[in-house]
Amino acid sequence: MYKTILTPLDGTRESEMILPQVETLAELCKAKVVLLQVIEPPPPHVAAVETEALKEGIAHRTSEMQQYIHNVEARLQQKGITVQALVRQGNVVETILEVAEECGADLIAMASHGYRGLTRLLHGSVAAELLHRASLPLLILRASEPKA
Repeated sequence: MYKTILTPLDGTRESEMILPQVETLAELCKAKVVLLQVIEPPPPHVAAVETEALKEGIAHRTSEMQQYIHNVEARLQQKGITVQALVRQGNVVETILEVAEECGADLIAMASHGYRGLTRLLHGSVAAELLHRASLPLLILRASEPKA
């Protein structure tokens, strides 16, 4: 059914809530999982005054994200899943679509934060934009914190 499952993660517990479904699908379909962490560039008004501190901050953030995504990769590999971890820089939706094409993904599986109101306006909705733009199947899980 599926041969390559692209799974964008953003470093949050909410984004990882899709992983149990991805693991199950990967095992059932003998599919490869491509984990993707996208680092957005700084806004133009910040990038225009590029300082050494900004460069160091971006380098530190990139290093943290690489460590994070490789830790998730190792966890999946320990379960016998074929997995590849990528860290890219760019617009989140554009980068997800580009990587999906590059790796031949036939499914994008991700968790949605479920932002509403002003928060959604400020952060946007990656899931909603992918629903409108992606030409391949999407598995979107609405992330929510477990009830205590």
